[in-house]
Amino acid sequence: MRFAVNFSVPMARLLSEGAVDCDSLKCPEWEGVVAAARPLRPVHVHFDIVVGNGGFDHLDFALIRRLLASTDTTHLNCHLMSSSDAELSSPADKKRLVESWVAGMEYLKAQVPGCPLVAENLPFIPGYYSSEIAASPDLITQALKEADAGLLFDLSHARISSHYLGSSIKDYAARLPMDRLAELHITGLRYYRGYLSDHFEMSPEDWDAARWARAQIKTGIWREPDITAFEYGGVGEVFGWRTHDWVLREQVPRLSELFG
Repeated sequence: MRFAVNFSVPMARLLSEGAVDCDSLKCPEWEGVVAAARPLRPVHVHFDIVVGNGGFDHLDFALIRRLLASTDTTHLNCHLMSSSDAELSSPADKKRLVESWVAGMEYLKAQVPGCPLVAENLPFIPGYYSSEIAASPDLITQALKEADAGLLFDLSHARISSHYLGSSIKDYAARLPMDRLAELHITGLRYYRGYLSDHFEMSPEDWDAARWARAQIKTGIWREPDITAFEYGGVGEVFGWRTHDWVLREQVPRLSELFG
């Protein structure tokens, strides 16, 4: 299992100084960021690809293939989403969503033959982000099995979804196909603008969740993922403002010890 951290300018500086370490740097599909990260550590690219809510006309598959071939990225990833009007209580909507997910994943696999595909669970925040139906672990499991795809399990996303669905993270994760676990994402959670949000530093509750996830892997309840990523920090206006040296200095070594 490799341990990765989001690429950021502070992370690059700390790596150069020898203050922290990781196996890989996780980067968006931005060639400039990949070029900046490549001299420091092997690069793992995380693509902004969504299935279930829109098409693929905007995707540059030539770029995707080039980045997959030129980095240490072991699989192509996508995110499972639905249209905002789909209802979990509707059998027809559930059927259509699974069919849409499976068709989308099969299309992606055809565009990048021979490359394993993994799908990520997205968070559900009522009235704000995604939908209850897209967060259903039962539908995610069904779609991954039918498409023969791996699971990119975002622990923080699952914790957010289970919080708003009124379930426990343990019950939520138990309904997912952890025998297909290929990648694991970990961040800290915090209430931001009224909603439980991810991509923050780790708090004691977040460390408890991370240690629980590691125990699930260590005992064989979950498959050991190929890579575990600390999704803290990054580049651009979404992530740059919440990237702090002190967090990386303190928390990267602790997570590396857990998952490295």
